[in-house]
Amino acid sequence: MAEDVLMANSESNDLVDTIEAFYTAKTSSNSGKGAKITAFTASNDDSPNGSATYKAYIYDASGSVLRAVVPQKIIVPDRFDLAPSIIGQLIPPGGSLRMETSRANAITFRVTGKEL
Repeated sequence: MAEDVLMANSESNDLVDTIEAFYTAKTSSNSGKGAKITAFTASNDDSPNGSATYKAYIYDASGSVLRAVVPQKIIVPDRFDLAPSIIGQLIPPGGSLRMETSRANAITFRVTGKEL
């Protein structure tokens, strides 16, 4: 049975224009079959500084990017994005969910999923 997991709990990027890992799926040696993203929210609470952009990626276990699931999204101040293109995406065993933002600590991510 799939186990619910919190992949990012109100976390943000610490560095500008740098891809940072937020969640890594269990490896196949740990009985992991990957993880499926079930909910995603990116919020821009940094209203004094204006709009910010983000990108979301899925990497495989070797550290190679599989694809940018959210190529680039602009979020205006005090708004959020639910990124429907990332819902249902599979993170392979040992793979990771990573994000990149245009400003450090500008966008907060909350992501949930299921370990398969």
